[in-house]
Amino acid sequence: MAETRTAFPEAALDHLAGTTPGRVLALEGPATLASALSRRGHHVFGVDRDPSVARRFGHSGPIPRVTARTEALPFDPCQFDAVVAHQSFHRFGASSALSEMARVLRPGGHAAISYLVRDDTVPWVRRLAALLRTVDPDAMRGDHGESTASALLSSKYFPDHDVRTFRIWVPMSRRDLLGMVGAQSRIVAADADRRTHLLHEVADLFDDTTGGLDSVRLPYQLKVWRGFVDHDELTASIDVASDALVIRF
Repeated sequence: MAETRTAFPEAALDHLAGTTPGRVLALEGPATLASALSRRGHHVFGVDRDPSVARRFGHSGPIPRVTARTEALPFDPCQFDAVVAHQSFHRFGASSALSEMARVLRPGGHAAISYLVRDDTVPWVRRLAALLRTVDPDAMRGDHGESTASALLSSKYFPDHDVRTFRIWVPMSRRDLLGMVGAQSRIVAADADRRTHLLHEVADLFDDTTGGLDSVRLPYQLKVWRGFVDHDELTASIDVASDALVIRF
């Protein structure tokens, strides 16, 4: 629920897609990020394997979307300055996806994988995490995305890389917080009494934390892993000539 209202910091947007407006391919990510990149002057294209998502975005706003799998992108080589996968890379076949991401990137381009994770370094969030882990031992773990991003960091197509973390604060009402907690899969699967007891405890935590205010700020960390493309490692190597694009087989 919080994800749909996330306001990405400008510094994070610049890190994801670059400071100079360019052509950006967004892979099966949320519309909020694609729209934010578009507003910063980038020419954004979107890919989603779900036809209903592609159709919905294809008829609204300046962001064209096509129905395709990331493992088989329907674009010519060297078309994009950046390829961005936010909250989605774990759904792809990593080897094929990285090969395709490298193929469609221009020389000097980069791929960016990002994940938004809750930050439990704040005391009230640690208390929230402790409550959730009475039902789901893996709730609010801060390492989400680390194992997924390791495929990019070890890829021969992206030998140079960097990692940055950005802090994001998302306002949450009492209803938002209870809705977010109640929607967690293991909490949905818990027996009714246990689920009801947990939600009461979360509501009490919210009331104690806010002191009567309408909302609280839930801290997140946006972790961004970038890799810079090296076309020499592609099976079908790519040369960019001064007058044309040449692909050797």
